[in-house]
Amino acid sequence: MDTQLAQPKQTFVNLPPEKRENILRAAVVEFAEHGYQRASLNNIVKQLGISKGSLYQYFDNKEALFLHVFDHFTQQVKRYVKVSVMGNGQDDFFVVARQVLLAGIAFIDSHPEYFQVYLKVLFERDVPRREELVARVRLFSLEYFGPLAERAMAQGVLRSDIPAQKVVFILDAMLDRFLQGYAQPYLDGGLALAGMSADRLHDEIDSMVAVLRTGLQPFVTGD
Repeated sequence: MDTQLAQPKQTFVNLPPEKRENILRAAVVEFAEHGYQRASLNNIVKQLGISKGSLYQYFDNKEALFLHVFDHFTQQVKRYVKVSVMGNGQDDFFVVARQVLLAGIAFIDSHPEYFQVYLKVLFERDVPRREELVARVRLFSLEYFGPLAERAMAQGVLRSDIPAQKVVFILDAMLDRFLQGYAQPYLDGGLALAGMSADRLHDEIDSMVAVLRTGLQPFVTGD
């Protein structure tokens, strides 16, 4: 899961961190705005003030640069999730779900262009290795939430009649659609998530988590 999709050339690795970040930032902005096929390396090098030949010293082609951008996106998402959950009810499945959703909001606020690149991968068919890219994001959800779901089932916190993989599927679907709606108003189903105050947004998140609890917690029968 942590293996890179495409290795940049050693000349890129040897660059000072600030220069690497500048190249990534220019590439992210271009891919976020235009998608993969319409993105132009000419626009990227113009923004950077370098020649296209210089860019080819760092990456073999546009595909390699794009895949490196997506690698960086997934690494950043993992970091946000890890930091958000650390020390915040890590043993409570539903608390973790809430913290991960808040981490997603924080990530979009801090890196909106990266999330737009992700949306381009979801909705555009002409992205190289598209199925693999989407599968990587889904696999991260399964690897992260799968053990939590299995532990919660063993503790009697989750229904035992729903396989852990299905629990993760339900949770992942909710998280992904909520974040899509937050990032793009036309995807929010009329909830107006993007314009909400922080307090109202937290209320919406609590409501979503409450629905998950209602559907996924074991039934309690009366005497």
